[in-house]
Amino acid sequence: MSLNKVYKNSNFILVAFVIFLLIQAFDQSFGWGMNKIYPEIYFTTFGTKLEGWNVFIWFENGLIETLQVIILLIAILTLLNLYLSKKKFLKTGLVKGFIIIEIIGLSYFFFEEISWGQHYFNFDTLNIFLNENNFFFNHQREMNLHNTSRIFNEFPRLLVMLWCSMSIIILRYSKLINSKDLTKIIMPNEKLIFISFLLLVFILPDLILTKLGMVDFSKLHVYENDVFKGFNTSAILGIIFSFNFFRLSELQELLFVYYFMWHSLFLRELYFNRTYLN
Repeated sequence: MSLNKVYKNSNFILVAFVIFLLIQAFDQSFGWGMNKIYPEIYFTTFGTKLEGWNVFIWFENGLIETLQVIILLIAILTLLNLYLSKKKFLKTGLVKGFIIIEIIGLSYFFFEEISWGQHYFNFDTLNIFLNENNFFFNHQREMNLHNTSRIFNEFPRLLVMLWCSMSIIILRYSKLINSKDLTKIIMPNEKLIFISFLLLVFILPDLILTKLGMVDFSKLHVYENDVFKGFNTSAILGIIFSFNFFRLSELQELLFVYYFMWHSLFLRELYFNRTYLN
């Protein structure tokens, strides 16, 4: 089976999985209330009065984070295999340098996700991360950097977000496409743009609606005499359309690593394709 066919099937599974996550999260967050308001229509629910997010799916070491770790490992091993097996065919320093930087960056991402092994081996957090007066104080008291400062979290996240969602779009509408090596690096396969568009679906609405002040959880519930009567229409629509009824950042990160995995596989295919090398 060709890699493009595998990619197509993989995307089908991904979209089906995302739809499942959205349905489950909606029911978890609003199902109990919807069942109270419209029992004839919303006749059954797994949601509870507590609402919130499913711990098994969204929290630390849950399903989404575990998938992220597995996909990251596949991407890293793919790039290592490419570099070690086809090093002599990587004719320019630009391509070699990019692969090395991507391996280092994804490895950092991988080890940060597992708190450098702490999630699996349960060793104690170093004191440097526990001292509240220290620059490296970890707000979750874990062995990682991304929970210590925005420098190690928001800035790398922004770069990753731009790369995964906008790099191909920028390439296709700029003069950079004239650079063969840069084109290989950014767009080893133009089909990657599907993942970029999917990411934008889960990035732009949140940015726009949050800026417009339409995401307000404090106004979500309507009570009369301390009895739940329903949801505030504008509040619930703002939350739903901005995808803030689950841990959106975790889904975005899953799509980030999915993009990196397929970017790595397509990049590897370029150099393992004999026709291309000749």
